[in-house]
Amino acid sequence: MKTFSQRLKAGEVVFGATVMEYLRPSLVKTFCNAGFDYLFIENEHALFSQERLSDFILCARDHGLAVVVKTGQLERAATARLLEAGALGIQLPRTECLSDLEQLQSFMKYPPHGTRASATGYGNSAYVKPTNKRQWYDQMNEETFLVAHIETRKGVENIDQIVSLPGLDICLVGTSDLSLDYGRPGDYTSDESRALIQQVFDAARHQGVACGIPASDYDSVKYWIEHGVQFFECATEIDLIRSAAGRLINDLHRAREACAR
Repeated sequence: MKTFSQRLKAGEVVFGATVMEYLRPSLVKTFCNAGFDYLFIENEHALFSQERLSDFILCARDHGLAVVVKTGQLERAATARLLEAGALGIQLPRTECLSDLEQLQSFMKYPPHGTRASATGYGNSAYVKPTNKRQWYDQMNEETFLVAHIETRKGVENIDQIVSLPGLDICLVGTSDLSLDYGRPGDYTSDESRALIQQVFDAARHQGVACGIPASDYDSVKYWIEHGVQFFECATEIDLIRSAAGRLINDLHRAREACAR
């Protein structure tokens, strides 16, 4: 069975459900049964207890779902806790320079490729102590992946430098903040906005880095798949509840109105 990193390298298109509120096993099972490829945890804007976050990541791993976590800060211990809990992907918000990305990569990878400290027997190894540590370290270096999150004008201006990092796995464009920083909030589909996003993707693909973007609807996802994008971060559980609740109550109201005629 391919690892998540191997699927990306093979050019597969993957969809991840975003979690920003409910760290429950039922949500893992629901998204797994729905057919999502991975889970993305919005750990920058949301407030999560560390115990619930750890349990949720472990549950996702037990169901064969890779977990990508947006780190709230570029800090060694915070990154280590996410990795030891079992997260495989770490996403750096507001990626604007090569040095920050290099620092995060160093936190994520074991020597000789980084400075990650040895801590086995946690969720990162399913609470099993690896007998061949060198082999396990090499496996983790292969399976963990780094996501550069381009969502500012400065990130776009420095994109050639950013994607030049050897070992960078994914370059994701954050369309909402990017449109805000360029003075066009909410504009994701105009020719100008798509050209700007394509500029980022062209630089990434030139370096062999997979491209990612938030998934919003059928037309936009189809457009970006046709333009080489593989990695999609999809709606949050709150978005899905809000949308389904709205559709349901509208149907119920229509039924009530039809019977009142």
